[in-house]
Amino acid sequence: NYFFLEPNKGLCICLLKFLLVRCSPVFQLLAIIPSLAQRLPVAECLPSHKKTHSTVNSSNALPFGKIPILEVDGLNLHQSLAIARYLTRNTDLAGKTELEQCQVDAIVDTLDDFMSRFPWAEKRQDIKNQIFKELLTCDAPPLLQSLDTYLGENEWFIGDSVTWADFYWEICSTTLLVFKPDLLDIHPRLVTLRKKVQSIPAIADWILRRPQTKL
Repeated sequence: NYFFLEPNKGLCICLLKFLLVRCSPVFQLLAIIPSLAQRLPVAECLPSHKKTHSTVNSSNALPFGKIPILEVDGLNLHQSLAIARYLTRNTDLAGKTELEQCQVDAIVDTLDDFMSRFPWAEKRQDIKNQIFKELLTCDAPPLLQSLDTYLGENEWFIGDSVTWADFYWEICSTTLLVFKPDLLDIHPRLVTLRKKVQSIPAIADWILRRPQTKL
């Protein structure tokens, strides 16, 4: 979860792989192709008592003690969505106009607001199951209906080409479907959008190779 990015190269592929782990309660190691980045082993990213930050060479290796971390030109960036916005800035993935960029951010934040309500770290399984059930049966349906209405007959959520809001929908919906497989049965347009994102070659390739994480 600590990786280096060569600026202005392969932003799309890097972002796709980054976002595919965003909603997992346990972050997966990112698989970054060698021409884009060099990934450090987890043992080096998260030093034990016998290992110091000398590996990373910075006392600020983990800002606020959180992962994932993106190092760009010696600067450690943190917070998943902030990093995603950095990666898409000045690309069509963020939206082609300032208005589209605002719409992209709104969809991403709407999804993240909902996903953040799940008690991923709750230790008592009975409490965790109850909250998950309430969110999926009571709160998810109106959100999905709003997303369906927003999408309408369009090909993508915003504009005439894919944005990272579409990527983030695919990630979040994939996570939700693990817990409620019939969640999208009455929303074929949202299912179609998922499939369109998954058919993008860079994503399709990564889906085949990404590690499976128990949620």
